Amino acid sequence: MRVCVLGNYMNAHFVHVDRLPVEGESLAARRVFQEHGGKGFNLGVGLHRLGVSVEMVLPVGQDAAGAAVTQTLVDEGMDTRQVLALGDSSGFGVGFIAPDGRNFLAAHLGANALLMPSHVDTALAGLGVGDWLVAQFELPFETVRYALKRAHLAGVTTYLNPSPWCPLDRGLLSWVDILVVNETEAAGMFEEPDLIKAEPEKWAARLSSLAESIGWRGRSLVVTLGAAGSLALDAEGNVLVAEAPGIRQVDATGAGDAFGCGLVAVLAQGGCLADALQFGNRCGAYIAAREGILAHLPRREELGY
Repeated sequence: MRVCVLGNYMNAHFVHVDRLPVEGESLAARRVFQEHGGKGFNLGVGLHRLGVSVEMVLPVGQDAAGAAVTQTLVDEGMDTRQVLALGDSSGFGVGFIAPDGRNFLAAHLGANALLMPSHVDTALAGLGVGDWLVAQFELPFETVRYALKRAHLAGVTTYLNPSPWCPLDRGLLSWVDILVVNETEAAGMFEEPDLIKAEPEKWAARLSSLAESIGWRGRSLVVTLGAAGSLALDAEGNVLVAEAPGIRQVDATGAGDAFGCGLVAVLAQGGCLADALQFGNRCGAYIAAREGILAHLPRREELGY
């Protein structure tokens, strides 16, 4: 079993402020730091650290950041044959972090925007039944769509975290086996804004009918609820709810990526959905209780597994 990750790289910068700014406001930062990041990059490295065999398609720029992240992957012991130098500039992102862990992010795709379907053909050609494709939306939409369709038709299990959010048509949904959305994305997908910050019980009572309304026919539809945990609709129509570990939140940035790593690691290695939700929650909480992402993407021994 192999997992191909459609990765993206962001030269990530984090600015700590006393509170999140409002429109037109300038704030003095308390401190800043930077690290290698990007949703797809986090998923690839996180899965590798959890013992999954990962091949990551990763577009980087022909710049110092691109060279540095390639060396980081070598140091991690990861396969770098699908690290692709596209264009001059690597992706760049900035996040503002409040003392309570709330944040907002902005990103410039850079080399990520240049990833075309032809660039992923080599990686996809090697996948078959029993393998996985892990995708997210910090890449060109049509490239992600192409990869999901080709993988699905080859019998590959497909995972999508559609973030940054954009509407999902039924054609694309038909190629997705595992869909993971946070509560804001789910509320937008179902056109139910009242569900933002709703209790897990309310989500659980409505998830099956909401999934039916969008024509969902995949294996697992997962909604993450932050500190309230996560829930999922399985292929038999059952709704499973998993509580999150209690933590003191430091920085929620990357917690969703870590959750996805835990979820895929369990499912791809033959585990059940209930265990996958619990392990995903544990991985997400581990990140949210710490500052930064790359340094803290967990290994199983750090989680007691």
